[in-house]
Amino acid sequence: MSIEKFKEKVKEVVGTQWVFDEPVDRYPYGRDIVTDGLKSYTEMLPEFVVFPGSTQEIQKIVGFANSYKVPLYIIGAGSTLLVGSLPAFKGGVTLDFKRMDALEIDYENLTVTVEPGVWALPLSGEFKKIAQEKEFRYRPYFGGGPGPSSHNATNILTGQNKLAGYKYSMGIYCVNGVEMVLPDGSLIKTSSMADGRESSLWHHGPGPDLTYLPFFSNATYGIVTKIVWKLYPIPDNYMSIWAYYSDFKTPLKAVRELMRREIGKGLCIIDLWTHSAYSSETIEESRLLSKLAPKIFLGLSIEGTERMVSYQKKEACHIIEESGGRIAPKELVEVYRGHEVNSAGWQQSNSTRILKHLGRTLAAGTYLAINVYEEFDDRMIKILKDLEPETDGYWNHPEPGFGEYAGGPQTYLCQWGHTNLAVEYIFAWDHRSQKNTQDMIKIAKEIKQVPDAMGAGPLVLGRDPSLPHLMGANYQVARRLKEVLDPLNIMAPGIAFLD
Repeated sequence: MSIEKFKEKVKEVVGTQWVFDEPVDRYPYGRDIVTDGLKSYTEMLPEFVVFPGSTQEIQKIVGFANSYKVPLYIIGAGSTLLVGSLPAFKGGVTLDFKRMDALEIDYENLTVTVEPGVWALPLSGEFKKIAQEKEFRYRPYFGGGPGPSSHNATNILTGQNKLAGYKYSMGIYCVNGVEMVLPDGSLIKTSSMADGRESSLWHHGPGPDLTYLPFFSNATYGIVTKIVWKLYPIPDNYMSIWAYYSDFKTPLKAVRELMRREIGKGLCIIDLWTHSAYSSETIEESRLLSKLAPKIFLGLSIEGTERMVSYQKKEACHIIEESGGRIAPKELVEVYRGHEVNSAGWQQSNSTRILKHLGRTLAAGTYLAINVYEEFDDRMIKILKDLEPETDGYWNHPEPGFGEYAGGPQTYLCQWGHTNLAVEYIFAWDHRSQKNTQDMIKIAKEIKQVPDAMGAGPLVLGRDPSLPHLMGANYQVARRLKEVLDPLNIMAPGIAFLD
């Protein structure tokens, strides 16, 4: 491999001004909060960073990468929360797509085609502006991933953005087609893009449906250069409802009844720490809200005609109060910023707030039927109780009251008849405390066993050493596909496939 020869070829393609190799330029691309705090991954700087300006330039870069056997990694919005954007090996080169920010709306077929430099938050902002200026009351609908990285080129995350992500299903099902540069430099277009009519409403499109190929692959199968999102109507009326509970199990009764009656959408149950951390701008505000807040929140949103919203609100409040919940007044709902916006289907990237102060979360996540949620919670509590003598850095944190609000169960639920839902047990992590960090690593290793023991589907995204075990034969199929598409292993090696 000759990295210098590859660099010169890349400069010929994109221009010298779009290739950055000074240490100060490379430094942000080799670290994130996971490397800083948990130290679970080693910081690894790319050899240089390149800003391609078009699909054709990316094709040429990938072709040269094959010739010189140079690993390529990608980064989108730059929040890099899941380590998927950081080089796993020395000698890698990072592609940053911020120059590729084209956006084209098809007002007739109700789609929007975007390049990888257009991520979720500004995309929502553009449609808000259009709705006000042109009376075009449609917008894309995607579940929120962590921060603004949810629309991160090939590293497309679906997320479960509490009240926003579930009426029209998760984000992956709201994509009509993609344009993708394969590891050999060739270009494919999938689904509605395959026959050249990029704005077609034909989701599946002619031939085999390859639209889902890049999802969850963390760029190991290729680089997505265009995405076609469906557009959905902006609701005339919408609102969110929050209720207070003192424990996790009680609101499950309300959730079951709300789901049975098909009332609301995006139901969720979250602990006070998570709610407060997402809704705060500073560490002081987060801790204050955590100490003042009820133990558990139940949230849902309602949209539709004025009559429908009024009826569902009345029924939802009755069900919640019957189960022992207390409806939060509107004035307090406003404190928890973002959720009212989410309930309308707008992307609200409030996840990055959690990184500013109390630390990021560690979670044991899985997909379970709602009738076994209580068992999941019981198993988690038992593990924590057994670990308590060994994890005094977590339980005896110097911050007064930290242990009371630093962990708890939460669910992101889907409505419209679905009962196989996402459940997590969330923990605060104070990355300023070495002992707290060590304890969190110990807890994380133990709690990962719960989803596996219950035979549940894991919530994992790349660079997780437990993936081969958890995914079993599916992992081997995905790995074989990687070998076929990328025999030289130049596309994001060490990210989705650690072995």
